[in-house]
Amino acid sequence: MSDPSARREDCASHAHRYPASSPHVKTSPGIDLCVIIDKAILGERDAAAVLRLLLEAGVRWFQYRDKCSEEAEIARAISGMLPFCGEAGARLIVNDRVGVASRLGADGVHLGQSDMAIGEARRILGREKIIGRSARLVEEAERAEAEGADYLGVGAIYRTRTKPDARIVGLARLAEISRRVKLPVIAIGGITRTQVRDVLEAGATGVAVASAVLSAPDPAAVARALLEEIRASRKK
Repeated sequence: MSDPSARREDCASHAHRYPASSPHVKTSPGIDLCVIIDKAILGERDAAAVLRLLLEAGVRWFQYRDKCSEEAEIARAISGMLPFCGEAGARLIVNDRVGVASRLGADGVHLGQSDMAIGEARRILGREKIIGRSARLVEEAERAEAEGADYLGVGAIYRTRTKPDARIVGLARLAEISRRVKLPVIAIGGITRTQVRDVLEAGATGVAVASAVLSAPDPAAVARALLEEIRASRKK
């Protein structure tokens, strides 16, 4: 788990292909578009209400990310979203908070490089849950695969408003990582509809977005357009 002091510093900055380890992934809907419901972008909007709009648009993979709130508040938000995901057959992944994900029965967790070890998360969550790991380097991707991750989040592919200081991975390294591992590779970071085809052609399994959807005047319309572009690009 991330060091609490590091999390506080991160909050201050915010203020201005499937492995055998998780059979659950094999029966999940394909990872095409994952919308990251980020509390820092969401603001005072209700997470469950936004999620419901995105479910209606066709999104079936979500990650909830809140680097600043107390655990009880994060748990409340997740508890509000889980029933709607269950009804729709969608997946809700929790960023970093392994204990909360385990206690509430979320579909899994996404872990950064400085978060809990994959083996420890697997011990807590069990074999059926989904564990993703962020990777920027080929070595990180290969290590995550060896340790039992179920998918990789690779980025930032482009510059992003969500993490303006993130180091850019770019399409060439995305392609190399996609060649070197058998895991699903989810590209993240500054991806818009016009860039979807390039990202998929580089080898990504799917795309994850946060501000592109959440900051839009009509988040559902943007999500729908991204899904259409992903599916159209796969047919070509």
